[in-house]
Amino acid sequence: MVKVPTTPLSNGKELPLLGLGTWLASDEAQLNTALRAALDAGYRYIDTAELYKNEHVIGNVLKEYIDAGKFKREDIYITTKLPFYGHAHAAEYIEGSLKRLQTDYIDLYLIHTPLPYKREEGKDGPATKDGVIIPDLSVPYIETWKVLEKYYNDGKLKAIGVSNFNEEQLQDLYDKATVKPHNIQVC
Repeated sequence: MVKVPTTPLSNGKELPLLGLGTWLASDEAQLNTALRAALDAGYRYIDTAELYKNEHVIGNVLKEYIDAGKFKREDIYITTKLPFYGHAHAAEYIEGSLKRLQTDYIDLYLIHTPLPYKREEGKDGPATKDGVIIPDLSVPYIETWKVLEKYYNDGKLKAIGVSNFNEEQLQDLYDKATVKPHNIQVC
């Protein structure tokens, strides 16, 4: 198998430079086929997010391959992300991702966006009013970050980072965080 180059994160962990992104992979059968083809071709990095609603498919395939001895969990790198409506419920979403992905840890967990939105009461999605998503300014991202820090310190998240933060938001987070972001994803 070809060795994929990596780049070091600030905590010393290595991030593969080639992986399978699963955004817009909502058809379970197609994702199942694509993921198997990627794994069989040597891919060992999977990028997903709770928002994509496909973590369970990834978890099922990875468990099957691990149980069959095709590779070990530590040979796979998984990135997933907190949904924009999950800031006030970060621990719940981290635990949910761990369960759906059928793993004891996540290699890289990102806050998907700095601006939190309210979650619809009793549902797993953003709250809306007249078709517009409602922001939740009561949850500063530093509070969400502290939840990620806890899970990082507990070993359930091997690296933590952010996605879609601007320079001012990054500086604010760096000024307030105990554990600095290990990764900054820019889309």
